Amino acid sequence: MMNITGLQNWRRLISNYLRRDIYHVTDQREWVLYWIGHYVVEYLRQQHGVRASITPNVWNLHNQIIQFGDRYTYLHNDFRALHASNKIFLTWYHGEPDDPNPDMQKLFELLPQAEAYITKINVSCQRTKKVLLETGIPPEKLEIIPIGIDLKTFMPPSRTERETARRKFEIPPDAICIGSFQKDGQGWDGEGTEPKLVKGPDIFLETIAILAQHYPNLLIFLTGPARGYVKQGLDKIGVRYIHHLLDDYRDITRCYPALDYYLISSRTEGGPLGLMESWATGVPVVSTQMGMPADWIRHGENGMLADVEDAIGLADSLQTLIENADLRERCCHQALEDVKPLDWSCITDQYYAMYKPYLKSIL
Repeated sequence: MMNITGLQNWRRLISNYLRRDIYHVTDQREWVLYWIGHYVVEYLRQQHGVRASITPNVWNLHNQIIQFGDRYTYLHNDFRALHASNKIFLTWYHGEPDDPNPDMQKLFELLPQAEAYITKINVSCQRTKKVLLETGIPPEKLEIIPIGIDLKTFMPPSRTERETARRKFEIPPDAICIGSFQKDGQGWDGEGTEPKLVKGPDIFLETIAILAQHYPNLLIFLTGPARGYVKQGLDKIGVRYIHHLLDDYRDITRCYPALDYYLISSRTEGGPLGLMESWATGVPVVSTQMGMPADWIRHGENGMLADVEDAIGLADSLQTLIENADLRERCCHQALEDVKPLDWSCITDQYYAMYKPYLKSIL
């Protein structure tokens, strides 16, 4: 006859067997998606004791929770081949059905076919949720979970750290340094001279050209690959820039202390990360009203907003911040408060709440 200890061990074994693990699928070449997966997996383990891991191959799994952080990996493969016992979660950060990019059109073509196989789709902003609702995705399948930020890594620099960063990147003390750290050219291997218009590089250049008429000491700080279109445009309008390529995404923390402002000119976004990273490092943000900025920025309180494609509005907002030190300080102070709920420790709680009903397996 089994004793009490043996019975408890047996129950524990059965419970572990019946519990699903979480597998996060992402493309390591895509830094943003990889690091999102990294933080979600780490905090699921630390805060919730969940068995979670990043893996490139889930096609032979049974009875597990699978989070596709990269929608291309899911939709461009045979999603029907995944065993029906799995619970499938799909990340969909941005995109518009009228995007002329054939890759985006293909995603919207495949999504209705895949919807029946998907347990939940997590989006990061209200705009993306609205788009997916309009394509016929049931509201109960959509979860808004913002993109997070590691507040242990990104934090406001001291005055000394700021001065050191400016010297490191050879930015003159009197320069007005505006940052743009997102990829906005097509492709990964080339120069990126063909613009990725959803990121608004043409609007970025138009905005900078307007500002340059008032501030000859502008300097644009670029990071990331495929920035050729913007660099050529800045050469044409005679605005100085530096372009710093990163070996590791985490190296970007060394760049923010050198900035005076951060400009987001996108037409559509899931984030971008630049919003949260700028807020966390005390850099004032001016953005078009899309993606997470539309949900999180309160104009004149924690940042500045302009309509999509409104270069004049973006330039006016930047000029307002440049000329109004009190407003600049208030926006930065409020942003430091408003970014706290976006720490990955908080955001992962939302992932856990989404997964929790499915963690116990029913065989």
